[in-house]
Amino acid sequence: MENFFCETRKKLHQMPEIALEEYRTSKFIREFLKNLDIEYKEIEMSTLAIFRGEEDNWIGFRADIDGLPLQEIGEKDYKSKIDGMMHACGHDGHTTNLLYFAKWIKEQLNNGKKLKKSVMLIFQSGEEGKGGARFVANSDFFKSKNFEGIFALHLNPSIEEGKIATINGYATFQNINFDIEILGKGTHGAEPQKGIDSILIGAKLVEAYQSIISRNLDPLEPAVLTIGSFKAGKVRNIIPEKVNILGTIRFFNTDLIEFFRERVESINKGFEVAFGIKINMIFNPFYPPVINDSELYEKLKKIVPKENFIDNTRLTGSEDFSFYLQKNKGLMFLLGTRNEEKGFTYPLHNPRFDFNPEVLEKGFEVFKNLLIEMGGF
Repeated sequence: MENFFCETRKKLHQMPEIALEEYRTSKFIREFLKNLDIEYKEIEMSTLAIFRGEEDNWIGFRADIDGLPLQEIGEKDYKSKIDGMMHACGHDGHTTNLLYFAKWIKEQLNNGKKLKKSVMLIFQSGEEGKGGARFVANSDFFKSKNFEGIFALHLNPSIEEGKIATINGYATFQNINFDIEILGKGTHGAEPQKGIDSILIGAKLVEAYQSIISRNLDPLEPAVLTIGSFKAGKVRNIIPEKVNILGTIRFFNTDLIEFFRERVESINKGFEVAFGIKINMIFNPFYPPVINDSELYEKLKKIVPKENFIDNTRLTGSEDFSFYLQKNKGLMFLLGTRNEEKGFTYPLHNPRFDFNPEVLEKGFEVFKNLLIEMGGF
């Protein structure tokens, strides 16, 4: 088992592909399933492994398969072979875990066990910023199934290796992506009075956005607003005409979507009047929050030993796993990978992120026991 986790994770880690472009990864998954004579369905880059049981009631398990546009740092024999791409969010581990789970289910069937419920293993493309879950969740094939529960795990380096963490209810944030374009008036850097300085205005605009959280929102409402990209100009002595800003807002309470839209629009209009500029905005509420079902939460709590279970743990990030839960019950839990002795302490989306693949055995055990607890076998 350990050998499978190490070898399969190594192969996947060496060939990361960005969201919706996982050609080699999808081929690897499909060849693996084909070699085991497991039925599967293709939905673009996503692959659904199908195990038909005695009942047409379904249990789902999901793994995301994409990497990130990030240059890996550190020397190891399984380092990414693709320049500028890396599995820095543990999706290679998620995929490895689900492949082993597929192998285990097939072995049980080959040994004469009867599958009572039908099972779908979702190897999903495009989680990182593309919402690839939507293409699966909106497909006729997926929508035609009656799911009793859909499960997903996510590796987490903030939690001790091997521990299982989750929460009943809201587990991840709603996210809003917003793009800002400021159109000022370009001029020579030595003659600022002849132009409208889009960079200066952009800096003030970023500061003004932060006041929404600190001064307009109830302090008891958890929310984060982050500007992750600010692009302007290429030359030191030219005030550029245009600035482009990319931001994200995260929160639990979806009733706040229009509040944030109105506040950002109001600030933009104020700056347009004050500085004589034009601000264009794209405001896109994207991933809904993951809301763990209370019944499935109790089942998870039942099968995980008390000493390994950490309760009331949320992610402040967002997850497109939420698209599966718009019409189905589901649950996401975290599998801890933190090991200070081995140096596995770097956060997700860090170019040094790494984990011990043997920890995936804990994830497999949870999936296996959930399947049994749900009446699958």
